[in-house]
Amino acid sequence: MTKKFKSKKNFYFRICNNKNLLKYLDLGSHPPSNSFISESEIASEQFFPLKVILCENCGLSQLDTIISSEDIFDEYLYLSSTSKALVNHYADLTKTIIRKFEPDEKSLIVDIGCNDGITLKSYPKNKFNLLGIEPSSSAEFAKKIGLKIEEEFFSHKFSKILRSKYGKASIITATNVFAHVHDICDFVNGISNFLHENGIFIIEFPYLKNMLEDNFFDLIYHEHLSYLSVTPLDYLFSKYNLKIFDIDKVNVGASGPGLRVYVSHKNSKYYTKEIVFKYLSNEKKQKFKNIETYISFSNKVLSIKNKIVELILKLNKENQIVGAYGAPAKGNTMLNFLGLDKSQIKIVADNTPLKIGKVTPGTHIPIVSDEDFEKENVNYALLLTWNYLEFFLKNSNFIKKGGKFIVPFPKPQMFPK
Repeated sequence: MTKKFKSKKNFYFRICNNKNLLKYLDLGSHPPSNSFISESEIASEQFFPLKVILCENCGLSQLDTIISSEDIFDEYLYLSSTSKALVNHYADLTKTIIRKFEPDEKSLIVDIGCNDGITLKSYPKNKFNLLGIEPSSSAEFAKKIGLKIEEEFFSHKFSKILRSKYGKASIITATNVFAHVHDICDFVNGISNFLHENGIFIIEFPYLKNMLEDNFFDLIYHEHLSYLSVTPLDYLFSKYNLKIFDIDKVNVGASGPGLRVYVSHKNSKYYTKEIVFKYLSNEKKQKFKNIETYISFSNKVLSIKNKIVELILKLNKENQIVGAYGAPAKGNTMLNFLGLDKSQIKIVADNTPLKIGKVTPGTHIPIVSDEDFEKENVNYALLLTWNYLEFFLKNSNFIKKGGKFIVPFPKPQMFPK
């Protein structure tokens, strides 16, 4: 039976409650990006508006339509550990945490939105008290490898239950999760309650600056309710007696380059580093609260769309076989916005077992394994997982056998050159 998604319009900004909604990008109507379907489900597929709005008060960008999180995450086909590049990235994160903050062996370390356990399993075995929080079906994979998992959406109410059951957390991570949360104020209130007095809350998210400068419009999809920068987050955390005290750039993340932001209680032992003030100052200079900044981005997005479509149609006319490489959620924003289907893009390669044999939502392109992709003699592949370009150039058999990637950002290019 095909799943039905519930949705609602957003009439205010979730951080500051401002009701002056300024639309700057309309990508059309899309199905939920991770709702990979079988061919028998195509007829009952649902589509929802994908529009982005700006708050000139706090600087937050967000979608104007919210799809129910419970509906999105109950049967969730995204498994983090299928990406070797991501496994390496989160292994580096845990090493950084241990090096920087030296948690002792009794420390409670929590990963919110732990997915299949990708981050928790990279800590040294049997050294810390590890806890994952994962409301989606991917929790089953984390439990199978022996991790302790609470299957619930994190909230202020749930933080009280966790605190009474486990005590306060020394380290809380939420990587590529924060942008998914609708009631972000309640979430942060819960962090404030659950976090030890000198504990650290670490988030990673795609940075709005990268999206605007490099035209990453595919980061916009229904799971990503907010598009984040330091300015609105600084305002948000201060409301709940928390502070940003450090920031790192990350070049690899689940959705591409972004920021790793370190948060503590305001009266913790951690002093605020100069880098935080630098980010706030730069965002002010770059007019992150000004609608004109975003109108300019919107115009560049339309230009990139036209160039990619023109290139792929040209290759089709030359009888070149075009496929796509990787089937991330963001790739479906790309495919649906381009308006291309299996008559222009033959197949998509992906190694997630739960996706193979299904079709891409909206565009209905068949998803196959890397091995089957290679058998189809694809000449060019639109790289939907463009954030792993360097990894695939070195490791992909498709490239080793003479294939070429079409990389969409910051402008459409062919690799290897």
